[in-house]
Amino acid sequence: MSAPPATPVAVRLGKDIQGHELAALLTAVGWGEHGPAEMARAIRAWPATVHARVPETGALVGYLSAFSDSVSSTWLGELVVHPDFQRQGIATRMLRCLESHWPGLPVTVSALGNARHFFIANGYQTPRAEMTVLFKKPSQSPTAPPA
Repeated sequence: MSAPPATPVAVRLGKDIQGHELAALLTAVGWGEHGPAEMARAIRAWPATVHARVPETGALVGYLSAFSDSVSSTWLGELVVHPDFQRQGIATRMLRCLESHWPGLPVTVSALGNARHFFIANGYQTPRAEMTVLFKKPSQSPTAPPA
């Protein structure tokens, strides 16, 4: 999927995304192989998704997912843009779409690698107190919880 600079892209809030489209996008950005059914479950699970498409072809070129309690906080899940469409302002437009959906609520982001610079350029700040992001992967052989 090759795009010349300034390819028109439509950004909108909504879940009209197919699992196979998201799987292909995540593969294109190097996030591994995912099955369409797995990705369809992920799309349904997030309270908010924003996507970017090329109007002429309908191709999915950007995806953002988020959770919010609609009262005090919003957490960004994924924010990805197809490599052929990066550096065209698409991620910023998707972020603004999310922010306008829950206006006035702080948005928390766990920025990986150099993504930190993107978020800072978009007005995000590092917290005064140190914040550590932790995660746990399920083990291959799950153990029963203590009785």
